Amino acid sequence: MKTTDITLVFQGAVKPYVTREHEDFARNIRLTRKVLPGACIVLSTWAGTELPPGLQVDAVVESADPGGLAPLKLGDNKANNINRQLLSTRAGLAAVETPYAAKLRTDCCLEHGGFIDYYREQLALDGGRDRLLASSFFTLDPSMFERLPFHLSDWFQFGPTPLLRDYWAAPPMLAKDARLYESQDHAAGSTVFERQFRARFAVEQYLCLHFAHGRGYTVPSFLNDVSDTVLVDYRRFLAQDAMLLDPWQIGLRFDKYGWVGNSPFQRLNNLMHLDWLALANPTLVGVADPAPLHALIAARRRQKALARRAFAHSRPLHGLLFDPNRPHHPVRRLAARMVRQLARG
Repeated sequence: MKTTDITLVFQGAVKPYVTREHEDFARNIRLTRKVLPGACIVLSTWAGTELPPGLQVDAVVESADPGGLAPLKLGDNKANNINRQLLSTRAGLAAVETPYAAKLRTDCCLEHGGFIDYYREQLALDGGRDRLLASSFFTLDPSMFERLPFHLSDWFQFGPTPLLRDYWAAPPMLAKDARLYESQDHAAGSTVFERQFRARFAVEQYLCLHFAHGRGYTVPSFLNDVSDTVLVDYRRFLAQDAMLLDPWQIGLRFDKYGWVGNSPFQRLNNLMHLDWLALANPTLVGVADPAPLHALIAARRRQKALARRAFAHSRPLHGLLFDPNRPHHPVRRLAARMVRQLARG
């Protein structure tokens, strides 16, 4: 695999200037060109978009805006953009002519090409069998706080071009599914985070479950369907068809969500590379000195088990602990310190 075998599809809205959030698409392209000089770059955005002058991309694909759906969560006022994302990503991938493609957002860039090295190593371990590489943030762990199986991150994805096209081939989400929990109660026992959803599925779930169902996996029938058959097949899907890397392993720079990597809560809530490794290669085949990794995996499991118990026993306090309007409450500060200590082991 050479860099000339790869096309990077940047998908999303673009502004020709540096925004008040300090987003700079022209800079993102320059930085990415520097680390993958041989790769082709496609921008897939919206009709009528004003582009930065002198933008160094190989192709621009413009799509008509299909519009948004009702906000994903009950307390939000921002449109659910899943159908926009689907349409624009498919259009960008349709323009790819190389055997491999990566999909990333316009507000991201690459600082190095480490994902290529990891992917090559995994190809060798798998005897040439391809996988879909994705970011650990936000690939949710359904055994933790947000129990959403088949929630595979869409921050960054890489693999053979036909595989990515298959992944992004889901039909548009229907308006009735985008509003399901306006008229229907959430499942009994839903956590404080799961009860926030308006839509039948999270965006990442909707994409992944259509892809996985087409490959024969048992997928959720509702948001937090954590039946045994679903969880077994989710773990099997991750072990056999996916590959998770942490953003710093990929080379992904995502300033807007830089806080996620520093959040002990999110490090526990998501499936990190170490968690995926325990699923996909439990005996650590190919690792020269597996003992330290086995120790890290065991420590990680203990951390998560403690966090699950703490979350379950603190349920009466969840309304306070996770209220965004009371971040400085003494009980909340105490809980935050405990989570940080737990995350540090």
